[in-house]
Amino acid sequence: MNDLSLLKEIPDPVAAQPAAPAPSPPRLPASPSPVRSHTRRWRMLALGLSLLWVAAHLTIYGLRGDLQRLPALYLSLQVGLPALLGALSLWAALAPGRLGLGLKVSALSALALLGPLTFWLLAAALPAPYPDSPPPSFWLSALLCMDITLAWAAAPLLLAALALRRAFPSAALWRSALVGAAVGLLCGAAINLHCARGTSSHLLVGHGLPIALATLLGGLVVSRWART
Repeated sequence: MNDLSLLKEIPDPVAAQPAAPAPSPPRLPASPSPVRSHTRRWRMLALGLSLLWVAAHLTIYGLRGDLQRLPALYLSLQVGLPALLGALSLWAALAPGRLGLGLKVSALSALALLGPLTFWLLAAALPAPYPDSPPPSFWLSALLCMDITLAWAAAPLLLAALALRRAFPSAALWRSALVGAAVGLLCGAAINLHCARGTSSHLLVGHGLPIALATLLGGLVVSRWART
């Protein structure tokens, strides 16, 4: 009974049991990320529907009756340049930049202000192509064009908010404002093809103010969906 070597043959109950694995941290549900090709197709669809929307309304409302009399330079500055600035604004808003975070805020903010400001400066500086008889009511005529332009911009802004969900990881406010400016400038070019009023005051209020409002709506409303 004094031989204690038999104790070595008794298994250690603690050592025989494997150590319990450390609990893994809970997994958070992954945010769904759409496939890049699907996102690109949806954005192209939104762009196509927006252009179709504006073109259809312009067709329904009709082109201005003096279109053949307008100088080519006047048409280029009042229609071609706003459309070009709108395309540039949309490109700048969607440009990925060097790190995929978009362009610098300084460039985005400058472009967001440049488009509407250029439209206003041209409206104030360019003389009417020919003498224009004043409308019966300035404010009624201006508010009518403002209402039409904002109605044309409503659907493209909605489509942009849907197509650009979680698209802007940084500077979402300024990039969304650029999208709004692009929509406003496109509709501003379209209303210049419809309305024959050429006075600076009418162009500034009836045609230019909706562009600024579309830019603000883009920055304040579209950015809520575009933030990641």
